[in-house]
Amino acid sequence: MTEFLDICYDAIKKQEQAIPKTIDGVDEAAATVLKDKKQVVLVGCGDSYAAADYGRWAFLRAGLNACLVSPDEIDCLSLDKDNVVIGITASGRSLATIDALQKAKSQDATIVVLTDNKDGTCSQDADHVWVTKSGVETYNTSPSAPTTAAMAYLLTVSSKLDGESGDDLHQDLKQLKNIGKEMISWAEGEGLAISRITNPDVPIYLISEGPNFVAAQIGMMKFNEFSILKGFAAMREEFRHHYNLSIKDNDSAVLVTRSPADSSDDNYMIVLTDTLKMKAYHLYNDEKLGLKLPMAQAIPNMIALQMAAYYTTLRYDPDKESFVQSHADAFKIY
Repeated sequence: MTEFLDICYDAIKKQEQAIPKTIDGVDEAAATVLKDKKQVVLVGCGDSYAAADYGRWAFLRAGLNACLVSPDEIDCLSLDKDNVVIGITASGRSLATIDALQKAKSQDATIVVLTDNKDGTCSQDADHVWVTKSGVETYNTSPSAPTTAAMAYLLTVSSKLDGESGDDLHQDLKQLKNIGKEMISWAEGEGLAISRITNPDVPIYLISEGPNFVAAQIGMMKFNEFSILKGFAAMREEFRHHYNLSIKDNDSAVLVTRSPADSSDDNYMIVLTDTLKMKAYHLYNDEKLGLKLPMAQAIPNMIALQMAAYYTTLRYDPDKESFVQSHADAFKIY
């Protein structure tokens, strides 16, 4: 195993502490920034785009008018002082996100930066800076801890908007703070199991919906980053309409669902394995983790898929020393 893979694994393991530390470190005034605003726009790239999507679900649940855009799509919106734009960038150096926030600021929108690096370029012109506590020492690796830390921050902010201290969301946040070791252990076991159905010669489809579709997106990105095989994130309903038509025997799939699973999940798995002849795995939280809402359950599922991509790489390319650098440098993103 290489130093590169060691760093990637260490970043995954750091989530045991990063998530509770970030939840405890959320700015008490953060929620007030969003109150009484006409629209909350979340923007990010790569893993941060998935984190922005997660934030959209969290804020929609809290009753806010929230939307998600890729940085280049900011031009499609009409913004003013009644809008908040939240730019998410772990390292604080995403050029596209910086550009999008500058455009939003020129239209008088309130600018929030959610970052793991408070001194990053992205924070310089922000009205508010929200800082996660991932504990990673480098951002030149497969993102993991900074991503889920950002999601934990957004989920905590959303909990301060609904005002019901006894509801499932508040209980889930308390649980996320207390189950770090158990969650990582469970995710590692699930990741190992998923890695056994992977094959470099076939793609892997990550199938889900709602907040757990964010987990599917993270899984897709992790598999693609390690460049062992191609990952595709597919909405559960959309897979039934057109992805299924291109499936070959022994293609891989992971169905990511809420817990507990129900009969519709069982039937979906039967179609994947028996009708489509796929190598498929059903990923959902062990009830022992004690998380009730899909918003919270999505986080352990993401970590399981991070582990799956890592163990797939360890299985097929244990000497991997970096990303495919020529491809990583093909576009100037930082």
